[in-house]
Amino acid sequence: MTNGISVARPLHPRSLAVILVGALGLVALLTMLAPFARAHIVPPEKFHPVTEAYLRASFFLNLNPVTWRLVRDECRIIANDLRAAAAADPEAAKALRAMQHALQEVARKRQGGGEYSASPHRIECFAGATRALSWLTRQALRDTERQLDDYSLSRERLDRARQLYQAFEVSIQACDPTGYAQLGEAWLECANAMGHRGLAGVGSRAPNAEQMRRHAGTISAYLKANFEEADPQLHGYRLVAAPHASPTFVPGSQPPLKLPPGSNMNKQQPRPRQILNMITRGVDEKDTYLIALGDMVFDSSYIFGEPARSLGLTCNTCHNKGTTNPNFFIPGLSHQPNSLDVSNSFFNALANNGHWDPLDIPDLRGLRFLAPYGRNGRFASLRNFTRNVIVNEFAGMEPDPEILDGLVAYLLEFDFLPNPSLNRDGSLTGKASVAARRGERVFSRKFASMNNRSCASCHVPSARFIDRQVHDIGSGAPSERDAIDTAFDTPTLINIKYSAPYFHDGSLPTIRSVNEWFNRRYQLGLSRQELDDLTAYVETVGEGVEPYEPAGSIVAPELEEFDIFMSVMEHAIPAQKRIIVETTARTVAFEVRAHKWDLQDLQYAPLMDRLADLAEGLAAAAVRGDWEAAMKHYRDYVALYEKHAEDLV
Repeated sequence: MTNGISVARPLHPRSLAVILVGALGLVALLTMLAPFARAHIVPPEKFHPVTEAYLRASFFLNLNPVTWRLVRDECRIIANDLRAAAAADPEAAKALRAMQHALQEVARKRQGGGEYSASPHRIECFAGATRALSWLTRQALRDTERQLDDYSLSRERLDRARQLYQAFEVSIQACDPTGYAQLGEAWLECANAMGHRGLAGVGSRAPNAEQMRRHAGTISAYLKANFEEADPQLHGYRLVAAPHASPTFVPGSQPPLKLPPGSNMNKQQPRPRQILNMITRGVDEKDTYLIALGDMVFDSSYIFGEPARSLGLTCNTCHNKGTTNPNFFIPGLSHQPNSLDVSNSFFNALANNGHWDPLDIPDLRGLRFLAPYGRNGRFASLRNFTRNVIVNEFAGMEPDPEILDGLVAYLLEFDFLPNPSLNRDGSLTGKASVAARRGERVFSRKFASMNNRSCASCHVPSARFIDRQVHDIGSGAPSERDAIDTAFDTPTLINIKYSAPYFHDGSLPTIRSVNEWFNRRYQLGLSRQELDDLTAYVETVGEGVEPYEPAGSIVAPELEEFDIFMSVMEHAIPAQKRIIVETTARTVAFEVRAHKWDLQDLQYAPLMDRLADLAEGLAAAAVRGDWEAAMKHYRDYVALYEKHAEDLV
């Protein structure tokens, strides 16, 4: 530096290559992490179809139980890619035979085998897929060398090789950083060796076959030694394609847990309208410490363990603004959008129940009226249910009692959307349609085929359309013949129009399909007109005023909410509540950084970074017990936000 001005120095070519490798690595890392950041809308990762198939198959094989049907579908994609080369290449034929044998083993397995990742079937299938991906990558590199005189074709082959290599990139980077850097440089050298056609005949450069052969050979030898000749090894209970044969492999290293391609944790837009009872009564949420604390906890991944924490999963991810998230989907853990197997081995292996049972994500509106909790009504207490979600479903530590108190206090404020078609006793008002009023009579009619009961016997209108009981209506799959283990709680019908699909597993897409299912199952004998009327009635009960927020700024309402989160500092800092202060500050810092990309004017992005820095400084001060510094960071955050609130939209 000279007088504050940096002086440029010429770079050695190898230094430039290292910088380019680092830059490419950073771009790759940001691309891989993109689906798990918590900004507004994050586009899905893009992989080669065969790479996607391998990553999904690997994810499925690490679940307990394995969903073998899904594994088979992904492995077939890999095998089909091998088949074209198998006739002419002995190595391809060998890799294909291994894949076909693995698929035969998979075909013998039924879904829910209950095996751990050390089982021979899992290992053989994983090894076959891993060797196939490695071979396909090396084949693409060999094709690049063969086609070097055709720039377009060789570029296409090298791009294919690089895309297939992405299947191993994360594990190599985590377990062999030295090898990762060397391979990154080799990929760059391969790209340089292709030469360049120039522009209008100017600046062209001939391909360098020797350079291509040498550096492609480096990559190929690494892949073959680590992913074809070496047997796969377990990392704890995980099957991971880690480069154990590399001389620079770091013992004890662990690749990060990642969601498979096709996952979606984006929340829907427009945002659902959330109604908190105390706010509608004129109370400022910043004056309600426990509720403001619970609001923060609902948006925080820091209450969960790994991998939910690193993936940015929060209560609000699944229950967006207290309702549902129709976008939420994780292949292997969701059977359809807005569902999740919450007792799986991925989020908490210790609480895994050993069978695949994804459930529809429920709406939390009106939660205080809807005990018992859980789709099968297994929890009478909302506090116990909430603790179970944190500790058992998502591997969190035992929560601080005040954090749990706050979260429950917040959940208890969730209100239903108002409905002018409903009286307080659940009967229809004069604003309901004629068809809905006819449907109300069908709803209350007793049927002999239902033991002289009506729909209203369980969905009691005067009791928020529930009866606080569980019933076996025949919608579940019993564990064995004549088993009595498929009872589920009675869901409310209030606001149900906005939480499709229906039933505990989301198996029915519309309210009409639910009514038709009951008509068939219980032989109710309803005519088409009666089904129309009953559907009109349930849809009327399920309506609500202004179910979604009006379109507008994404950032402004989020920052207003973060300001509410930070208000807990007024009590927590003087009381020296370290866990609460640290959790709140880190949650706000992460969220502010994520939402800076949603600003309408990105010139204010540095201001968002400054707010996040203050929140992180506040957390650090709390950890070291410097409460005076913590209070200063808090005051500075509030002052900076209030000064620029109108700019941050």
